[in-house]
Amino acid sequence: MELQGYRRELDRIDGELTRLFAERMELSAQVAAYKKERGLNTLDVSREVAVFASVEASLPEELRGCGTALYTTILELSRAHQERESGVLPENIVLIGMPGSGKKTVGRLAAERLGRPFVSSDALVETMTGRTIPDIFARLGEDAFRALETRALALCCARMGCVVATGGGSVTRPENLPLLRRCGRIVWVRREIDDLAKEGRPLSQSRDLREMYAEREPLYRGCAELTIDNDGAVDEAAEQLIALLT
Repeated sequence: MELQGYRRELDRIDGELTRLFAERMELSAQVAAYKKERGLNTLDVSREVAVFASVEASLPEELRGCGTALYTTILELSRAHQERESGVLPENIVLIGMPGSGKKTVGRLAAERLGRPFVSSDALVETMTGRTIPDIFARLGEDAFRALETRALALCCARMGCVVATGGGSVTRPENLPLLRRCGRIVWVRREIDDLAKEGRPLSQSRDLREMYAEREPLYRGCAELTIDNDGAVDEAAEQLIALLT
């Protein structure tokens, strides 16, 4: 087959995938209406785990892991569609700040107390790729990670009513700023530089943190609507965040 023939076949498959995706999203809306009518939760973790397992089992060995990456995206979009169809939800709470400032820890605790879902763009990148953040940096480099991070932010921001913890460097890419601003209320989580955690954070281990902070501080300040300090107990920072929002 000539190159154009391969391309025509790919275009045909892409068209079919697009049609099936639209059909799936329509069914998701119907599921949302069903759940709303019966007072059921939008999120069904056991269902998602079963889908991942089924998809992976159906793929040939050389494509294992790709199914999880694909269906992470599909299920995130489907869940977002269901949440929007279920009724008006509050806007997201989006946490920005230096690596190791405690965005995930504070965000997870605040989400639990507010009764909201918690999502992390870093965790979503790891799920999409099947690799840890340090491994992505080591194997693919920072530029590849930033491209993945933008995709993850887009998925996070497709949802509503969540507490979203972003990566420390998300504000450094101009293409991310509109995503962050559309995503919800942006809160800057601050922590003293000497107290920033470094483990599992490649740039924090390879760069001077004071220099990094000097570069990013104007970006954090320019994005944030609200600011909290996480220099004491995590519980206090979570309560400080909740107090600002209620």
